[in-house]
Amino acid sequence: MLKKILLAIAVLASTAAMAADPAPYVGAGLGIVNNTSSDAGNGSAFFRGVPFNAFVGYGGVVNQALYLAGEVGGTVGTGEISNHYGLKTTYSYGASVLPGFMLSDHTLAFARVGAVKTRFSNQDKTASGGQFGLGLQTSLTPELDLRGEYDFTAYNSFTSSGNDRISSPRSDAFNLGVVYKFD
Repeated sequence: MLKKILLAIAVLASTAAMAADPAPYVGAGLGIVNNTSSDAGNGSAFFRGVPFNAFVGYGGVVNQALYLAGEVGGTVGTGEISNHYGLKTTYSYGASVLPGFMLSDHTLAFARVGAVKTRFSNQDKTASGGQFGLGLQTSLTPELDLRGEYDFTAYNSFTSSGNDRISSPRSDAFNLGVVYKFD
């Protein structure tokens, strides 16, 4: 399934090259993440933390107000707020397609569809997942944008290093960041 998602992302992202004025961009941000699982041997598991994320992408307006971008990114250095049964994430990386709609000349509403791979450090496991999100991005200057986003990730179940079954791991993340667009 992960291969099919990545292939679909590659095909859709390549259409961003057909945009009227496509441009590469880079960005970074901070967020709040909540990782949960329905059971982890001793009951429900969760982790709350503050991740730092960075990304690079390529996109632009495709047709009038329709926007399309391809993006790769990663999360590192998740600071711990609270942890119960160890679903702490150390890092993650992935690829996404961002279809969107220009609400005005300076504001974009977008969705995110992608695939991610995440390292659960306290479980000594790496899991793949599908990611879906919604966000808004608005211009601060011609090159600099402010982005706010919510992302939901559903991971494949796995067996932890302690042989506990981690069923239906999920992640909810709220991110606030800046985007620098190259012209």
